[in-house]
Amino acid sequence: MKKELEQLILLQNADSEILDFEQALGRIPGQIDAARSGMNGKKKQLDDALARIEDLKTRRRKLEQEAQAEADHMARAKTKLPAVKTNKEYSALLSEIDAIKEKVSGVEDQELEVMEALESAEGGISAFKEAFRQEEGVFKEYEAKKNAEAERVKKELEQTRARRQALVETLDPKWVSSYEKVAKARDGQAVVSLKEGICQGCFQYILPQMVIDIKVGEQVHQCQHCSRFLYWVEESPENALPK
Repeated sequence: MKKELEQLILLQNADSEILDFEQALGRIPGQIDAARSGMNGKKKQLDDALARIEDLKTRRRKLEQEAQAEADHMARAKTKLPAVKTNKEYSALLSEIDAIKEKVSGVEDQELEVMEALESAEGGISAFKEAFRQEEGVFKEYEAKKNAEAERVKKELEQTRARRQALVETLDPKWVSSYEKVAKARDGQAVVSLKEGICQGCFQYILPQMVIDIKVGEQVHQCQHCSRFLYWVEESPENALPK
């Protein structure tokens, strides 16, 4: 195989690796965010439960104040009884006192319901806290793993970019220019194999004479359809670009 073609293949390998590394790095923030959403879901459940407890406590305090206000109202009404001079006034005052008692009773019933709901909510808060704690632990472990992965990929990316630069410096600038022109036009894929007479970039048949010339490997050839550089592979279709 011609040396220039071997170098172009190595350059394509480097660019493919660089693209893989860049895509892997690009996915990591989204993966961390997706994992964080699970933890945030548990945090929201805990926050909602705590907010409900605070709401119930506020309602209980208001009911207690309301009950005390009505009790004071009733006490004041009772103090008026000895001073009442007519049966009509007396009956009206008793009716007022009965109405106050009924209202107090209703407020106390509401207060009891709130206290029962509060007791239940406070009893279940530990489960929400534990669920969040566990989810937070899982997330932090995953985040640390992904951050470590990102650092490793960055290092490999830097090494591969350095290797690519070294390859570029060994190639004739005209080959580099031609390669980069094709890569830009073909989504980064400038060098592909030829298998069974078919370009593995555009999957079009190559002229028989060119197939023979590519097999011989004495010159660098480009697909007449997509302009990609072609090289011959004897092995199975599963073969990747040679390292």
